[in-house]
Amino acid sequence: MYVLLKLVVRGDPAATAANILASEARFRLGLAADLIGILLVVGSVLLLYELFKPVSGSLARIVTSSVLIGSAVQALDAITDLAALIVLKGGNSLAAFNTAQAQAMAFLFLRLHTLVYDLALVFYGAGFILGTLILRSTFLPRVLGALVAIDGLGYLTFSFATFLSPPFVSHLYPYLPFLTATLGEGSLMLWLLVKGVDGQRWEEQAAVGDRVTARSGNELIPRGQV
Repeated sequence: MYVLLKLVVRGDPAATAANILASEARFRLGLAADLIGILLVVGSVLLLYELFKPVSGSLARIVTSSVLIGSAVQALDAITDLAALIVLKGGNSLAAFNTAQAQAMAFLFLRLHTLVYDLALVFYGAGFILGTLILRSTFLPRVLGALVAIDGLGYLTFSFATFLSPPFVSHLYPYLPFLTATLGEGSLMLWLLVKGVDGQRWEEQAAVGDRVTARSGNELIPRGQV
């Protein structure tokens, strides 16, 4: 996000192309950072699934599945970024395009990067379900659940507003997503790093969940076949 904000000039393909070609290493570094961030998100949500499975296995699976889909969608940004760079650097396969056409095409790919990211936010919006899991848990403060729920709803609001009213959202980007992510994800991450969870209460809630699962499984077995 930082790299694109520094290099992309709104409504000016020529200036954007000049910035990217002059800072190709930074552009590639931004692409790598994006992919590393996605890998960290995937690892984090798998760990969170194990953490919140005792609270509600079904809700935990919904959150995990949604975030994994969002990560897969966001990973497509790497293709649009590479395509923009390939077009700008030219070559024999692009000889049919003049400079202005190549710059316009690269600018279109960068625009697609933003649209793909906005689409990924729809799936990241499942974070409001994660907030519900935290609220229902006994091993984390409820205020964290409220903040994470707001974060997820913020993602959903921003992403849908992007498709419904782009001019309005342009005034909010990147401030609204950054604010909600800082309050929600940032607070949860900081709490887990500094305080962690209440291990005893987690084990108690996990034990309750195991008993419920075992009881439900027994009810599915016809009498006389136990």
